[in-house]
Amino acid sequence: MNYIGKTLMVDFGMARATLRINSETSLTFRILEKDGQTVSTSETVSLKLISLRPDLCLLCWQEQSGVTVSQVHDYSNGAIHSIWTTPGAALQQFSGSLKVTEAV
Repeated sequence: MNYIGKTLMVDFGMARATLRINSETSLTFRILEKDGQTVSTSETVSLKLISLRPDLCLLCWQEQSGVTVSQVHDYSNGAIHSIWTTPGAALQQFSGSLKVTEAV
């Protein structure tokens, strides 16, 4: 399945967000909840998207804040694995679930 133009619901437990893959070079994320608090942060970023095999992709981007994000999307199993590097060089890893939704 081609995920370009689709919106994904992502749940890491401590945070929920939507990701819209606009193209192979553009992604819009919207953070909906963080640490149990409702938030509404969104940004469109330049995207590097690599297809590893059918239904398995690597996505990488850098946010305006300087956070660098690398994610593996496993669409067959509804799983996401993410590593974030903060501007201060702290490394964080989270795994969670993802599913294709209607546009949010």
